[in-house]
Amino acid sequence: MTAENENLAATVRTFYAKYGRNSVLTSSTVKRLIEKFREVGSVGDAKHTGRPKTSCSNVNVEAVIESVAENPRTPIRRSRQELQITRSSLQHILTKDLCLYAYKNQLVQQLKPNDHAQRREFVDWIIEHQQVDADFSSKVMFSDEPHFHLDGFVNRQNCCIWGSENLHVIVEKQMHPQRVTICYGFRAGGIIVPYFFENEVGQVVFVTGAQYRDMITQFFLPKLDDIDGVNM
Repeated sequence: MTAENENLAATVRTFYAKYGRNSVLTSSTVKRLIEKFREVGSVGDAKHTGRPKTSCSNVNVEAVIESVAENPRTPIRRSRQELQITRSSLQHILTKDLCLYAYKNQLVQQLKPNDHAQRREFVDWIIEHQQVDADFSSKVMFSDEPHFHLDGFVNRQNCCIWGSENLHVIVEKQMHPQRVTICYGFRAGGIIVPYFFENEVGQVVFVTGAQYRDMITQFFLPKLDDIDGVNM
């Protein structure tokens, strides 16, 4: 082994003794770094030459500022199409250059004065019957009617407001938006498949008292018979 190779091997051993063997270093790597230092006076990567990047230029930054000021709710996908800027560059300008943050809508449910008392009443009702019949909870059927809005109302993943601070904006919704209502039931032994409120040709309809009664008599009660729901 030559003196140079011995020095390279000693350097590798010293490196492993200080940093451990989780960091990989070989004699050839040490040799390359030495030759690079002799040629350019540094072991760092050389600066890339060529045409400078213009995606984050002052012109694009000003365009993004104007777009955000005009409509801070514009999604990034639409903004990059209108401004002809790549997604990564637009994201960099918004977060790094302008120091903005995407505030997403938070869905909340207003608590009314009677809500607490109603919940306590329900819990007391369950406990009272459970003491008489240990299987009472398995005989209860819960139902719900979720509404799926067809106009894309409040999609928290796509709806955001770009700003330097939370503006606490209140987003209002239509009084009677177009939507489809689905009813389903669940119990300890399983669920009742969803029921879609539609007319004879499959079009979405608003739920009326008559339609809800038809759902119970023509759909829910037969399903209840199928699961032996006499004691439900």
